[in-house]
Amino acid sequence: MKEDIMHFHTIEELQSHLGNNLKILKRKSEEYSEVIGEKIRFENTPNDSAEFEELKGKLEGSSDPKKKKIVKKKDQKTNWYDLGAISVYDGIGPKGELEIYFKALEKIKTEIEKIEKIKESIDSMISKGVKRELGCVTLLNQDLGLQVSFVKAGKPKTRFSYKSVFTIPSEIIHGIKI
Repeated sequence: MKEDIMHFHTIEELQSHLGNNLKILKRKSEEYSEVIGEKIRFENTPNDSAEFEELKGKLEGSSDPKKKKIVKKKDQKTNWYDLGAISVYDGIGPKGELEIYFKALEKIKTEIEKIEKIKESIDSMISKGVKRELGCVTLLNQDLGLQVSFVKAGKPKTRFSYKSVFTIPSEIIHGIKI
């Protein structure tokens, strides 16, 4: 996610912007979940059944949050090789692709949670008396923290316009001479 400074004329515009971002992220989350499900169902070969069982376990997760497994990095087998700015999966097949989708899905779910918290905080500010008509300048950091600076009422400036009535007297013809 890139950091951008955004200007909003009102807090309501900020709320609608966050709502639109949430819709987009939720749609992406659903798409990735569908792709993961299809890949697990249709590309499950007998040779890779143990690997797919491991991925299915990740997808389903633990039903009891107190019984989460602690994974030690020393014992964890990894097929990813670090080549400077990129990591490459050692192997051809669906497992590397599925791991990428899982990581993307986790990232999106984290973003959804953070933006929902931001939206709740803004709603809380409004319920405490902050005017909806205030304009603001915002910065959404990479850690998904929102920095807000309020500015004067953010109504857009009207352009200068001048209206006038312009009349021209017509010529009066007194007579027709032939």
